[in-house]
Formats: sequence, C-alpha cells, structure tokens
Amino acid sequence: GLPSKQSGVGVSGPVLTLYRDTNGWCPFCERVWLALREKGLEFDEVLINLYDKPQWYKDMVPTSLVPAVKFASDGEVVWESDVILRRLDEAFPETRPLFADPGAVEEVNRLTGRVMNA
Repeated sequence: GLPSKQSGVGVSGPVLTLYRDTNGWCPFCERVWLALREKGLEFDEVLINLYDKPQWYKDMVPTSLVPAVKFASDGEVVWESDVILRRLDEAFPETRPLFADPGAVEEVNRLTGRVMNA
C-alpha cells in the first residue's frame, strides 16, 4: 500500500507501520486507519493476505490477526485495535486524543472486564 501523505507531529518520515488486510473490509483495520488519519500521523501500510499469512507476520504477532502496528522509534509491535488506539494516544500526546476522558474510559473497561469475566 501507499504511505499516508499526511505529515505528522514534526517527525520526518513514517512513525509506524500499519499491518492490515488486503481486502479493505476488516472493520478493526479501518478503525486504526481512521485513527491514524485523524491524528495526522505519517505511516506505512503493509497488506496481509488473510488467507495466506506470511510466516514472518505470524512470528511477529502472536495472535496472527490484523491489525497490528510497529512503531518506527523502538520496533514495538502492538495488536488488537483497542490496544493500538490507546497506545497511539500515549505515544503521540501532542496529537488530538482519540479518547476524550481516558480516566472514564479506563473505568468503563475495568467494569466491562469484571462483568464479562464474572
């Protein structure tokens, strides 16, 4: 895929790589893609064939699911769209936050986790 044309955060070049589906129908991939665009971050895109995932991807992402991102600064790999979105807010605090009130979001997550795991 083509890298984003948006420059971001005073950093030269892509700040991360987004690994997503080749078909463009994965809603979790779209969620992360939209968040990256909203934050104005420059990124590279690597398309993963969901029917024939490369071994290097399965080695990199334990779940072998998409999406995943790899940060250019330190090589950190994050997967699961909700975890990726939170990590984007942490890594790029100077950009528009994706969550209006992170404390409230965390409380809801704790509550939801307790209910779902009861």
